[in-house]
Amino acid sequence: MRTAAWDGSTAELDAVAELYARVFAEPPYHEDPDESRRSISERIRRYADTKAAFRLILAWDGNDLAGFVLGMGISDGDWWRDRIAGLVADDVRRTWLRDECFCVAELAVAPAHRRSGVATALLTAVLDGVPYKTAVLGCQAAALPARRFYAREGWQEVATGLRIGDSPEQCVLAKTIG
Repeated sequence: MRTAAWDGSTAELDAVAELYARVFAEPPYHEDPDESRRSISERIRRYADTKAAFRLILAWDGNDLAGFVLGMGISDGDWWRDRIAGLVADDVRRTWLRDECFCVAELAVAPAHRRSGVATALLTAVLDGVPYKTAVLGCQAAALPARRFYAREGWQEVATGLRIGDSPEQCVLAKTIG
């Protein structure tokens, strides 16, 4: 298994989109695969052009994409950050979101590679050397295996029961990184 930053190619982006669509069609997400492919590709291209500390790290098993993680710096004015900041307690906002922080936006591992250390390697790689003191991520409350994984990796749930619009119930997890 090797990890490497996205090389900017359409071929790697297509592999990421395909894996994302497959993983997030599973319960509890039940996302539409076609919409997932389109939306993740659009978000990655937009984030690569606009987000500070943009990182897309891929884990490869030979020529097969085993997993990926997407992260970036976020600050006041970021869509997700501003919505979450309005839903969490003041101490959570001050401690974890601050004026800026790192956000792990997506983490996906192919079913055949789960419980093999891929997700841990990806999280380690995406956080390595980022210029922020804290990292945050959102997780569906119903995604219990993901929540248990993050807890084992040292992330703490700092807010639960959150909804942005008609989204499923979300948790915010955070970790000190710098």
